[in-house]
Amino acid sequence: MVKHSTEPSIDRSSSVPLYKQIKEILISEIQAAVGASGRPISTEYELVERFNVSRAPIRQALKELADEGYVYRERARGTFPVQELPVRPPGLELGGLVGFLRDQGLDCTSKILSVDRVLSTEKLCTILGLSPSDKVLRISRLIFLSGKPLVWAQTYLSNSEDIQLTKKEVEKVDSVFRLLENEQGIFISRGDHQICASSANSMEAELLGINIGDPVLIIETKLYTRNDRLIGWRRAVHKADDYKFSFTVNR
Repeated sequence: MVKHSTEPSIDRSSSVPLYKQIKEILISEIQAAVGASGRPISTEYELVERFNVSRAPIRQALKELADEGYVYRERARGTFPVQELPVRPPGLELGGLVGFLRDQGLDCTSKILSVDRVLSTEKLCTILGLSPSDKVLRISRLIFLSGKPLVWAQTYLSNSEDIQLTKKEVEKVDSVFRLLENEQGIFISRGDHQICASSANSMEAELLGINIGDPVLIIETKLYTRNDRLIGWRRAVHKADDYKFSFTVNR
């Protein structure tokens, strides 16, 4: 955590809950620490001492920071800022990765490799209920972190003749889903994820700058509209050693 000559403090007279004030202070300090070595942020005890509060608001602040992807936790090591390793939070909106990483102060960019209409593969026919003669709109995007490839995502949309998008249009936005909503009136409201580990094939290795057979994290997502109609499928391949997926389970 970056040390400041004059550390910000909480305002006990404010109507904003203490944990929210602490959370915002820590977010500012995490964002200011871009490029710092992978040191953990302060411990719960240190934060209790610093802000002169009980453990409850500290734990709530750290929980929300972890839930929202600002930090991640490693057993017996501590709580680390997201700058050391990109972390995908559980509540991240569809297509929101580039914007999310930028909001964390990270140098994240993307490049549209292609926007074209292709015949449905056997897998797409099975997933989307199409026939081999049906065409889908394919959008291929490569996401970079600090100039290095991080994720290769391919999005396939059915009813492609009804969706009029060009490469030039998609290049202007961080999220094709937002573009579909604003320009086409198509609102993709839900994505069902399947996550698995795999090894990179030749194309994945070339695009991500890794070796064939290196481990990759694959997230496959079925895409649904507001009326629960399955409209598309996305396959995102992530460099396994540069990415983490954060989620919470309840008992």
